[in-house]
Amino acid sequence: MVIPATIEEWEEWTGMRLPSSGGYIIKEGLVPLEIDKTMNKGVYVEPNVWMRHYLD
Repeated sequence: MVIPATIEEWEEWTGMRLPSSGGYIIKEGLVPLEIDKTMNKGVYVEPNVWMRHYLD
């Protein structure tokens, strides 16, 4: 799952200030939110795993 948004949107959604570029731990997040101040962008990339089950 990938959620790109502006820093302003991420600040509104998380209730946090995101004053500089870098990774931020967000409530209930599995991975850090990556913020890029020069691009005015935050991207949250949550990993997922697909499994295949064979039925006999």
